[in-house]
Amino acid sequence: MKVKLVKFGILITLILVCISIVLLTGGLLYMRHCDWNPEDAAKYATEHVENRSIGMCALYVRKAINAGGIPLFRCGSAWHYKYVLPIINFEQVGKQTEIKVGDIVVFQPIGGRKYGHIAMWNGAQWVSDFKQRNLIVHSDYTKEGAEYRIYRRQN
Repeated sequence: MKVKLVKFGILITLILVCISIVLLTGGLLYMRHCDWNPEDAAKYATEHVENRSIGMCALYVRKAINAGGIPLFRCGSAWHYKYVLPIINFEQVGKQTEIKVGDIVVFQPIGGRKYGHIAMWNGAQWVSDFKQRNLIVHSDYTKEGAEYRIYRRQN
């Protein structure tokens, strides 16, 4: 009897995983076609900041993306967005490209920064969970091997 219950539990788990994958994939494909308003996203990001970093850059930028018209769900740490943004129609742009309102920078983990960092350009400065002085928010991101990418939504 125990063996049958264990097999049944495994079967239910597999079914739930498959359903989750279908819903997640369908949701991400839907998000590719949502209207994107980078000005609304940047305005939200600018108006909803803390006085200093509280270590919640991914949450704050995700909420700004939501305000810009894309109903994005929690995607994990900041560095995970290098995988999520291309799925929802953001393309990587060159680091020498002129930055535009709504562009998003994603830093990969390095040194003591295991969650990476993410921020949005509001037309005047980079904004995450606080208004940044510049693109680089910590000296760890200037070290050799530090990697970042800038993304722009293509409508």
